[in-house]
Amino acid sequence: MKNMPKNLVVFNAPIINLGLKKFSANFLVTIGLCVIYLIANQPVASQDTAPLRPAKAMPNEQQSFDSIVEPDSETLDAKQSIHNDFSEHKKSATSEAKGQYISPPSGASGQKSPAVLTGKHLPERGPSSAAGQTNVLDDVRLKRPELQSLISINNYLNPFQLDANSSSELNLKRALSLGLNRNLDLAINRTNAKQLQNAYYSSLGNFLPDPTLGYTDFFPDGKIGLPASIGSLFGASSALTGIAAATSSTKSTIRIRSPFEIMHAGLDFYAFRGGSVLFGSQQSKHNYQASKFQENASLSDTLLTITQNYYNLVLAETLLQIRIQAVRTSEEQLRRNVDRFHSGLATKLDVLQSKTQLSRDRQALIDQQTNRRSAAIALSNSLYTDLGEDYIPIELNVRKIRLIDPRLNIADILQLAIDYRPELKQYEELRLAAKKAILVAAANLQPSVLLSGNVYGIGGPSNVEALGVFTVNINWRLRGFGTVDTFNVQQAKWQARQTRLQAQKELQTVLNQVRNSYLQILDKEQNIEEASNEVESSLEELRLAQLRKINGLGINLDVITAQRDYTQALIDKAQALINFDIAQAQLLHDMGLISIDALTNGKLLSKSRAK
Repeated sequence: MKNMPKNLVVFNAPIINLGLKKFSANFLVTIGLCVIYLIANQPVASQDTAPLRPAKAMPNEQQSFDSIVEPDSETLDAKQSIHNDFSEHKKSATSEAKGQYISPPSGASGQKSPAVLTGKHLPERGPSSAAGQTNVLDDVRLKRPELQSLISINNYLNPFQLDANSSSELNLKRALSLGLNRNLDLAINRTNAKQLQNAYYSSLGNFLPDPTLGYTDFFPDGKIGLPASIGSLFGASSALTGIAAATSSTKSTIRIRSPFEIMHAGLDFYAFRGGSVLFGSQQSKHNYQASKFQENASLSDTLLTITQNYYNLVLAETLLQIRIQAVRTSEEQLRRNVDRFHSGLATKLDVLQSKTQLSRDRQALIDQQTNRRSAAIALSNSLYTDLGEDYIPIELNVRKIRLIDPRLNIADILQLAIDYRPELKQYEELRLAAKKAILVAAANLQPSVLLSGNVYGIGGPSNVEALGVFTVNINWRLRGFGTVDTFNVQQAKWQARQTRLQAQKELQTVLNQVRNSYLQILDKEQNIEEASNEVESSLEELRLAQLRKINGLGINLDVITAQRDYTQALIDKAQALINFDIAQAQLLHDMGLISIDALTNGKLLSKSRAK
């Protein structure tokens, strides 16, 4: 040893063990930092951006079509062309340098103000109303059909109720109230919201410590072999109660025959889990909020469905009245032609033409009787009531019902839809929940810190002693060298991006629905005026045709044609009125502001305006 060089270092076992421990710790820390660096620099689009394929420059409009098309001498593979497009799409979708998705302008006013139901007198005309005369008769009055006016389909069924067992009267407000209490779609969405509510409350419980309690009673009877003598383990003078020992120079055994107990009570609290508890609870909260907005959307859909079915029932009963009147007119026309035929003032052809028209009107009446009953069944189905009960609308006149302030322009309506449509709020909450899911997934890449405090009671039944233990447990586990959780984070990022795109698509869908509903209102309102003019002219046509026929200046075919025109004009008028009422309710739904009060209280939906 004296002759050894000075620069020669001798490593003993303790020094080697210490060096290995330091090397292992540094290696794990290095691996963890590398994983975090890879996550931070992963070239994946942010969850709040949506880079799509950039638009290519369009060819010059003055350029001819032949100059745009490839020359005939070159042949393109169609499959390869599709592959090239898809490859370009993939590159643009994964590269942040391509830019981010920018939603097109909505056309909304951007001036947010609360929506109100006003009963004050408002002008009839405005941006949301069609141009035309204001003195047009905008209603069709009804009366209950008499059974003798209907046609019996068989000898067992009531010609009005048909397969129904009972009947009851109701108006729109009562129908909507029944739907809120009994509709199954609402009940299903309510149960879903309650499930996510309890999941949210459950996630909040992760902030609290976990109490642990335990009791174990052991009844041993046997021997234990020890690696050393009892004297070296417990001391030469140790007295072991209930333990018989046998020692030798090579081995030592003890016999245990006395029972003993282990009791413990304590708390486990995770001081840090990478943020999974905090961000997990926020994710659950956003999912719960989204379910509530989904429930509101289901409520809007239910109110609209019930309103549509109710108005369809009113229309069916209105058309039934029109068909009854058409049959009566045809019967009177046939009676007159028969009398005129016997008097020599009409031909047999006139009688046959009248019979044919009567047969057509009777067949149309039979069809309408079944259509009215089908409309009542559809209403019962949306209310989830007895399908054998026949509902009869209380209203005896079909009229034009305006629900939205005609002074509202399309920009105001679009802004109200953006502010109040529940589907948009639902997708916004889902987008926020998807963002929190990224942080929850990244929490597995960080260490966890567990603080535990326990009190143990160990000993025989008559000699139990307390032992307090406080533990700090730091655990850092990188599954698959961190690759498993790293790609889980990337998956969560892409899911967040997908949710963002879905929210943008839903906004576009809502704007499309609002604009179409707005146009439908203008169209149906104009149809009311045109149908009213049609009724007025066809009624005069029928009167003149009958007068000319009586005075021998016209023929029977003119009367039949005029009668058909008048019946169809009444049908068009009733359909125009009902279609306008349904279009108003549809726009309320598309704006997210449909309610029982908005539909039935006779007030107009408007924006709150400064006085």
